[in-house]
Parts: sequence; C-alpha cells; structure tokens
Amino acid sequence: MQQMNMPVDAETHAQFQAQAQAQSANQEKQAEQEEQRKSMLLAALDAEARERLGRIATVKPEKARQVENMIIQAVARGQLQPPVKEDQLIQILESASGGGSGSSGPTITIKRKVADDDDW
Repeated sequence: MQQMNMPVDAETHAQFQAQAQAQSANQEKQAEQEEQRKSMLLAALDAEARERLGRIATVKPEKARQVENMIIQAVARGQLQPPVKEDQLIQILESASGGGSGSSGPTITIKRKVADDDDW
C-alpha cells in the first residue's frame, strides 16, 4: 500500500504557521511570567526563607506554589515587608496548612479482638 503525499495548500500552511507562532508566543509569555515571579520571590524572601521554601518545593511543589502566591500577594498589598524572614514563612506555612498540629492527618483506629473466656 503506497502512502500518498498530499500537497499542503498555502492556506493550510499559513494556519499551521500561525498556530506555531501563537504557541511560541504563549510559551515565551509564560516563561517571562515565571521569571518575573522568581525575581519577586528573590526580592521578597531572605536566604533562610528561600532555602526552606525550596526544600518544601522538592517534597510538595503544589504547597510551595500556594505559599509563594500568598507571599507575593501579601507583599503587593503591603501586608508583608520584604525581606520575609524564616519565622514569618513558618507562620505563613502554618496558616496555609490550616492551623498546624491539631488536625495533621487521618486518624487510625485499631480494634482488637476481645478474648472470649467462656470456652474454657
């Protein structure tokens, strides 16, 4: 069975080029926004806080992203004054996780069999 190579008309070719250019522009815009975000965080956090947030990002990237958003918004509104120190970051982390150690996860209940002494 022979494969037929159909020529691509100029209109279809132009559509493909436009899609590729739009996708490229979108990727550039996203990269630029990510770079701007990183520079804002670099200016907003001190070295220890950046290090802690980096460690969190390796384990829970979605949690780190959430905290980064909170920090950027708080600095933009004037609620936090840069540089944000590690102890302030810890407070933000606790508020993001819902208050800390009180409800830290699922509770496991173990039910043991009761010995039946009537069989003796």
